[in-house]
This record gives sequence, C-alpha cells and structure tokens, in this order.
Amino acid sequence: MRNDKKAYQVDRTPTELLSDLLVQLKFLRQECLHYDAGDWSYGAQIATKLRLLLHQTKYSDSLLAQITKRFAFSCPDFLSLSTVRGELPNKGRTDFVRSPLIQYQMIHQPEVPPVLTVQPLSLESGKRYTRRAFKTWWDGIDILLIDRQHFLSRKGVCLLANQEGGAHVQPGMDEKAALLRRRAANSLQIAAPLPDGQTRIYTAEIDQVLAAVVRTIAAETLYTFEHAILPRCQIALSADEKD
Repeated sequence: MRNDKKAYQVDRTPTELLSDLLVQLKFLRQECLHYDAGDWSYGAQIATKLRLLLHQTKYSDSLLAQITKRFAFSCPDFLSLSTVRGELPNKGRTDFVRSPLIQYQMIHQPEVPPVLTVQPLSLESGKRYTRRAFKTWWDGIDILLIDRQHFLSRKGVCLLANQEGGAHVQPGMDEKAALLRRRAANSLQIAAPLPDGQTRIYTAEIDQVLAAVVRTIAAETLYTFEHAILPRCQIALSADEKD
C-alpha cells in the first residue's frame, strides 16, 4: 500500500486556487490593519501570511509558486520600498540596528518619553519605486542589520512565523530575535538639545524592529499581488472560460 499523502489529493481548479489566494490576501490586509491600529504583536501573524504566500521549501509550495505555475506566467518583479538601492552602505561595519525598510520617529517634547519609535514604510503617492526580481527581492539582499555579525533578508523574517509566535513558539529563541526582543543589540541614539542647555538622549525601540520590517514587506507584497499578479490570473481565467 502506498503511504503517500498526495495519492489521496485532487488538484484545485484554477478558480478554487484564485479564490484561496484572495482569501489569504484578505487575511493579510486584516492583520495589517490590526498592526496599524497599534497592536504590534500582529507582526508575527503578518509574517505567517507572508511565509504562506512567498516561502518555497522542498516540502511545500508557496502560494506564489502555485499561482504562477497554474496560470502559466513568469513571476513578476516585486515592488521595493527600500530607502537604498542594493546593499546597505557600510554593511559589516555598522554597530547599531538599522534597516532600509523602517524609519525612526522622534517627538522632541518634554512630556514625551525619550524614545525613537519604529515606523514601517508605506507607499507615497506619485513617488517612483524600484522593482526587483523576486529571488533577489526575497533572499538576495540583507534588509536588517542587527550588528556587525547578524543580518537578515526578507526571507529571514519568517523566523517570526517559525519560532516567535506566528505559527510556532519554540523553547529556544533565535539569536537575532533575542538580541532585538531583549534590547541587547546596540540601538540608534540621538542627542537633542533642551532649552535649558541640557541634552536629551533618544533611544530606538529595537524590540519592535522585526514587526515593522514585516509590515513594510507586507505593503510591498500586497501592492505586487494586487497590481501585477491578480490581473494576470484574471486574464488567464477569462481566456480559459472562453475556450
């Protein structure tokens, strides 16, 4: 007797597969709304949806891979919101947490805590953005530098899904995630003068960096699916229905 799960499976129709993609994109949008409302813990759930949509392994096909194969088109280039082109300058020499997919916000007022709040990037109307081949966009460029030794690509943020509460909570923590969560890596600090001549030091909230990076990747992913992938699926499906 064959002990093969696939022997008991039937293929999804193109219509079913497209419907499932739309549902997953809906879930991703909803989780982004929770994050945008101030619940940063949804970063782990966003990472889980990104893993399902984009992360290909030898054991499972990403939804992106299934879609491009079933509807017979090449994977389009993905939108990049990165504030730098290519690798980060001084990679391997920087000594504080940084990413081209986030920004730090400082509110210099006495009643506000002295922190640099982490903010994801979003699309700006009228601005032109770079697009990259999916393989390069997903795993070819480091987009998070934690210190001189620890780097992460977009693919690397799947650790939030795999180990840090998205789909699993492992007994041990990934070293990179632990450095951020425990604020043990070097944080960006900015000194700002006060009216009395003193100086106030603002420190970046690096424990929220991974979630903010994931939120930016979600914005890139949603844009690419909505503007480059879904239209191709719908055109292919219409053509099949006419045949």
